[in-house]
Amino acid sequence: MTRIARNRFLVVLTAGALTATLGLPGVATAEPKHRTLPVCALRPLPLPADMNGRALAVDPTGRFIAGTGYRIDDDDWQPLLLLWAGTPGRPGHEVRTEPRLTVVAIGGGLQVEDINRYGVAVGNAFVDNVNRPWRYRNGRVEWLPVPPVVSNTWATGINSRGDIVGRGAVEQTETSLPLLWPADRPGTVEVIDAPSDASATEILDDGTIIGTAGNSGWVRHPDARTDRLTAPGARWSGISAARGNWAVGLIGTGSEDEDRTLVRWDLRTGVAAAVNPALVSTQDVNSRGTVLGDRAVEHGDRLVA
Repeated sequence: MTRIARNRFLVVLTAGALTATLGLPGVATAEPKHRTLPVCALRPLPLPADMNGRALAVDPTGRFIAGTGYRIDDDDWQPLLLLWAGTPGRPGHEVRTEPRLTVVAIGGGLQVEDINRYGVAVGNAFVDNVNRPWRYRNGRVEWLPVPPVVSNTWATGINSRGDIVGRGAVEQTETSLPLLWPADRPGTVEVIDAPSDASATEILDDGTIIGTAGNSGWVRHPDARTDRLTAPGARWSGISAARGNWAVGLIGTGSEDEDRTLVRWDLRTGVAAAVNPALVSTQDVNSRGTVLGDRAVEHGDRLVA
């Protein structure tokens, strides 16, 4: 699951501001109902003694985890791609097998962006003074093709079919182009038909593409229809995550530093509804519309700390 410019979304809002400024559905302000959940045991992911690392992305099944690391050697700080593969247990239970670690050397400025349910990971690296997108699959790293009109390119998301989306920077116009690497046409890259100065950040399993364009979010449906993700009275919007029929993020009626509202969009209708401001931020959303915040999870009208 990925995460789209989430740090800028860490804000606290009042329920009154949600309804008064945007006319969105109100949010209950009563003390959140807390639910007792099974306690999961926390275990460190395996790492060699001469290596440090951090996990950055996990696939929807919980089986594959991707991250970055370095070998602890003063003479060599080459960044490494780290991939753990295990067998997840039932909710509330530990992983049934010890995750197996694979270590791959890629290049400088290594970034991991996403990984799908089959263990195919995507990310970017800064090589020869250029940002280049890569894909890891079948035990090896492949550089993704890029359009000749862009100067730097980034991959940002992958779905279960292996379709990849991202963006390319066009220096001459100081704009960006949303890009698609289709799984059924290997070795090719396409510029997505989208609003001007757009970038693609996520692609869902049905081919729906989520991104940003200028000061608002947008969605491209599988039938190629494109809509902006906004709300009545909003001057700007930003998307932080999407899954299934849902997207979550922010809407604002003023500048980007004021009058912010946490919302969840129904991608089938494009309608935005306010989520509980006690979430503080919208970090992620699952296919059932459950929203993960900074300090709690919103299950309908109930919060779980």
